[in-house]
Amino acid sequence: MILRIGITLVAVLSLAGCFGGSGNGQGLGLPVDFTTFVKGEINQTDNDRNAVAINNLEFSFNDKDNEQAYDDLF
Repeated sequence: MILRIGITLVAVLSLAGCFGGSGNGQGLGLPVDFTTFVKGEINQTDNDRNAVAINNLEFSFNDKDNEQAYDDLF
C-alpha cells in the first residue's frame, strides 16, 4: 500500500512539473497559435492600449503553409 502511494505521488509530482513554466505565461505550458494571436491583437488596436509582452510566449505556426491564413484581416 505504501509503495502504491509512493509511486502515485512520484507520478503526480512528475506530471505537475510538465505543466509549469514552459515560458509562455499561459500556465499550462502550451504554445500559443501565432495566427490566432495576431488576429486577436489586430482586433484590439486601441490608441491607449499597453504593449503586449511576447518575449516569454512560445508560438506554434500552424498556418505556415496556409496562404489564406490572413486573408480575412485585409
